[in-house]
Amino acid sequence: MTAATPQAKPRLEWVDAGKGLAITLVAMYHSASWLLGAGFEIDGWRQVNEALSSLRMPLFFMLAGLFAAKWLTASWRALWRSKLSLFVWVFLIWEVIGSAVFLLGLTMKGQPINLVGTIRDLVVSPIAPRFELWFIWALAIFFVVAKLIRRIDWRIQLVVAGVCSAAALSGWETANIGWSGSVKYCFFFLAGLYLKDAVFRLSRARVGVLLVTLMVSWVAVSAVVAVFGLRWVPGLYFVNCVLGVVTGVTVSRWLARIPRLVSIGSNTLPVYLTHTPLIIVMAYLLALLARVTPIAIVAPGLPPVLAGLAIAGSLLISGAAMRGPARVLYEAPGFLRGPAPAPTRARHSDVR
Repeated sequence: MTAATPQAKPRLEWVDAGKGLAITLVAMYHSASWLLGAGFEIDGWRQVNEALSSLRMPLFFMLAGLFAAKWLTASWRALWRSKLSLFVWVFLIWEVIGSAVFLLGLTMKGQPINLVGTIRDLVVSPIAPRFELWFIWALAIFFVVAKLIRRIDWRIQLVVAGVCSAAALSGWETANIGWSGSVKYCFFFLAGLYLKDAVFRLSRARVGVLLVTLMVSWVAVSAVVAVFGLRWVPGLYFVNCVLGVVTGVTVSRWLARIPRLVSIGSNTLPVYLTHTPLIIVMAYLLALLARVTPIAIVAPGLPPVLAGLAIAGSLLISGAAMRGPARVLYEAPGFLRGPAPAPTRARHSDVR
């Protein structure tokens, strides 16, 4: 946003609420996963996270694509300066941090540490991303690919991406989480990009019989897929994810009444980058505590607690970092972004 902007466009609170919901579910998923890795008996959370997976990442990627249209016609320099340089920088920085903390996680699980293998994986991470950072990697890929193929009919793009996503979501996997994730969720990013008007209409639609039926269908299909392990059924989980996006948009309208969730959703990047290392450290400490206290009794209630603490801790750490030299953890340095463009006439800018 420029100083000459007469009036900034207001943020849409339901969008931020949706992002807040998605990042909270991501933190919940990682909390349960690492607590399971620490030896806590919370198997019920596997099914819960499995059922919520059809809303979590599809909604996140759809919302990420919702305001991406302006970058299709912007210059490559502008795209690099405003988006890609940030994605590249934080990916590289947090791959290093994540690799170091992951060693602690391996120790907690009682698994051997292979420093040579860790360094090798770190070196190749720009083409084979690791950990939850594959999301940042995939976003950068999506922005570049969307710009490159912008002249192809958007309907053809959605059909091809939909077929690829449906195949990947039906059990087809690659050798890397980032490659697989990119294929799985490319459709949802493009759907946010090209079906923006339809998404906005959905966000304003009266919650009548049709919407309620779709939301109930998402709950039912999610439960069936999770309990009976039916992701392999061709196209079923893809439909489940589409229903999850519809449900996510609808629910986000109600969640927009929760200021704290909206605030989290307006600042998801530092949470996404920081929450997993914090969760690993907390899970490690809890595993040590479990050796001397009966903490395992309350283990089923720990995932949301750890998720909440990790989100709050992420925002505290990033807030403190942004006031000093440590801001480089969350902000691309000037030498990487490149020089700012020459001043132009005042114009309305999109805060997104």
